[in-house]
Amino acid sequence: MENPGFIGVDDMKNSYLPMGFSNFKIEGRGLGSALILEFLLYYMTKPEYQLQVREEIYLDNMLDLF
Repeated sequence: MENPGFIGVDDMKNSYLPMGFSNFKIEGRGLGSALILEFLLYYMTKPEYQLQVREEIYLDNMLDLF
């Protein structure tokens, strides 16, 4: 991403973990649930499974994402 406030997974592993940081806030208040889902998928799902997990969640009509 081009946002200077964005910290990617590689940044966490290679820069911040060696400096002793171990807790990261994924996102604050005010965003819609679909956008928060995308953040969670990015940070907590292996890249090869992100599409599959996204499809399963979006197709689950029990969730109110929008």
